[in-house]
Amino acid sequence: MTASGAADLLWGVNGHPFNAYPGISIEQQLDYVRDLGMKSYRVNISSADSASKLAELVKAGKERGIQILPVITPDLDLDNAAVDDLYSQAYDLAATLVSRFKDDIRVWELGNEMENYAILMPCEMRDSGIQYNCSWGPASGTETTHYFSPRWAKVSAVLRGLSDATIAVDPTIRKAMGTAGWGHRAAFTRMLQDGIRWDISVWHLYGGDPEEAFKFLATLGRPIWLTEFNHPGGSQEGESQQAEGLVQAMTLLRRYQSPYGLEAAHIYELLDETYWAPSYEAFMGLVRLKKRGDGLWAPSGPKPAYDAVKKAIANGNAGSSSSTVARESLPPADQTSVPSVPSISASHPCSLDAFDKSVFNHANQIAYAYCLILRRMPSPAEQWRAVVAMKKDPSIAPTLTKMLLSVEFRTDNQPVGLGNAQFVTLLYRTLLGREPDGHGLSAYVSRLDSDEASGEQIVAEFIHSYEFRSRHTVLFPNEPQ
Repeated sequence: MTASGAADLLWGVNGHPFNAYPGISIEQQLDYVRDLGMKSYRVNISSADSASKLAELVKAGKERGIQILPVITPDLDLDNAAVDDLYSQAYDLAATLVSRFKDDIRVWELGNEMENYAILMPCEMRDSGIQYNCSWGPASGTETTHYFSPRWAKVSAVLRGLSDATIAVDPTIRKAMGTAGWGHRAAFTRMLQDGIRWDISVWHLYGGDPEEAFKFLATLGRPIWLTEFNHPGGSQEGESQQAEGLVQAMTLLRRYQSPYGLEAAHIYELLDETYWAPSYEAFMGLVRLKKRGDGLWAPSGPKPAYDAVKKAIANGNAGSSSSTVARESLPPADQTSVPSVPSISASHPCSLDAFDKSVFNHANQIAYAYCLILRRMPSPAEQWRAVVAMKKDPSIAPTLTKMLLSVEFRTDNQPVGLGNAQFVTLLYRTLLGREPDGHGLSAYVSRLDSDEASGEQIVAEFIHSYEFRSRHTVLFPNEPQ
């Protein structure tokens, strides 16, 4: 598989033979792959239940001289599952699949664009205690701080589980692992920091020149596989544009093959997925798709990109040009230098005036609530736990109640302990920003003293009061402002 000398890249294409376009046999799909002159078919597999189908695909591929590149994409509950459980589930799946096919499949891709789950989003907390700007889009991924630590811990657990299991089955099997492309270079650095082991660095490309990314990837000391690429939007803006864009990309990739250690490139994808229209996802194929009836599908003829790609592959290295870029001497994979992980301090002061109160996402609401009640910013882990809870129950009230009844809230304000009068006064000052009126204070204290009401009930009344909600509108996005 290694590209060296005059050998061309290992060309391949993506498909979904296990869970898409029923009615189109794996034999038909592989016949297209062979006709294109490709030698690899990249397919996703999410469960051991698909192992029998993968076995059929491997057998049919062998008959046609086509290797199968499976991408293990575990079907996991990343939001709610614990880190240790995610590791175990990923490990078990990889161990099951890799052990069954260890003699037939010698390269496995582990995970697909998983770092996307961890990219820092507007209003989320960085490890430094600084809130990511609420008016920005998702972070670019070029720095290690662009990944939200609580979610990255889960991504890392899955990737480690997949890698460790593969090594346990057979350490000579090559493990391909990487990112969605774009600017997501720092995910590789975090993978190194976490001790994740892989043999092939994976990148995806949908437009633009990947040279800067390839320069970075080459410093990791591993060959590069581009396991997804296409013209942006496929043929959404025209079939001829897709054909021209793919040929240009293939020419560029051949140019970078030798300087940066690019070994393989897989087009995304073989067949259109018409059912995703009007999304661009419906137009990414080299072959059109049509309904056949009874929920089945059939090919509807190659697009211009099909013939253009076939011709480009047949031409081999004739279309590539020499490059004067000198490839750096690469350190062994296990000797690559790794930046240190930023330290995380315990507490980060805050100011309510600094918040963007026009942004009503859960991350901003949680950060605001912490600042209001505990007079500090949440840690990334605290913020994420609360955000996950709000995905199930979007009300901020349970989070506010938990903080107001917490030991931290009480001891920070009255280390020796709070009596009922002090507790009610503190609620007025914290939630309403004023001193209590005489009648309100005495009424609340009387109910607490007589056990007519609990502290939790009093807190709920404050939280649901018009005065509190109108004062802190960012916490209540569904109410008239």
